[in-house]
Amino acid sequence: MKHIVLICAGGFSTNILASYIRKEMKEHDFDGDIKAMSEWNFQSFKQHADVILLGPQLSFMYEPICSKYRGTDTKVAMINMADYGRMDGKRVFDQILKLLAE
Repeated sequence: MKHIVLICAGGFSTNILASYIRKEMKEHDFDGDIKAMSEWNFQSFKQHADVILLGPQLSFMYEPICSKYRGTDTKVAMINMADYGRMDGKRVFDQILKLLAE
């Protein structure tokens, strides 16, 4: 099972996006779970994640999170602003698949 984490400022918009991604995961019979959380909650996050995606408003957190997970198998990336704005679960799911294939 793959573990995906989405982070945004308050956790609200990533929760909506996660619901669209869950639909894609189900349609593609993808064995994984997805969690959405605020940047505040992520500070105490200790579980394993295969992919961590940040909302566009958290670009300032990208480098620190990359540094934290450097040398691990966790992939860290930014969600494309247009995909995030449109709540495009399909495109973000495609991004997740590409990251997992790297």
